[in-house]
Amino acid sequence: MRNTESPKPVRWRQKISCPLVVPGGASVKSIAATFLLLLGAATPAFARQELVLIVSAQCKADQLDPPLARRLFLGLTVAQNGVRLRPLLNESDPQFEDLFLQYIVSMSSSTYDRYLLRLALIQGRTKPPVYRKSKELIDAVAADPTVVSYAWIQDAVHDPRIRVLRIVWHD
Repeated sequence: MRNTESPKPVRWRQKISCPLVVPGGASVKSIAATFLLLLGAATPAFARQELVLIVSAQCKADQLDPPLARRLFLGLTVAQNGVRLRPLLNESDPQFEDLFLQYIVSMSSSTYDRYLLRLALIQGRTKPPVYRKSKELIDAVAADPTVVSYAWIQDAVHDPRIRVLRIVWHD
């Protein structure tokens, strides 16, 4: 004899409860929540960057406005309070070259290089010293009260030997 009862419809949206458990007793949801919380807490540190002009804490320069900073990094003589300032170039971060060219000297890379070559050929001036490690640059700036350079604010603000002259750029 045949079964005349119609089969029960299949419910595709049945709730299945099968919590995933990671070794150690923590659920995936709690691990994901913790990860998102930590990611959210770390974001402000990465989101806000500021490029600043820095000098030694013993430097007599009070401020350096944009035209004077430009003149200094173009190899021209800049003196404040009877002290001739000298520039140091910071290449410890790949972003520095573009930011330096755009916000400090306001020139393209090729124009800046030609300008420095012209100064070297006509006046015998050399390119400012270049530092490729942030710690070495900070130490050099701290050791010489006539030196001006640029760095991320988080690299400079925690060192009592360094003073920030002004913010050059921020995101």
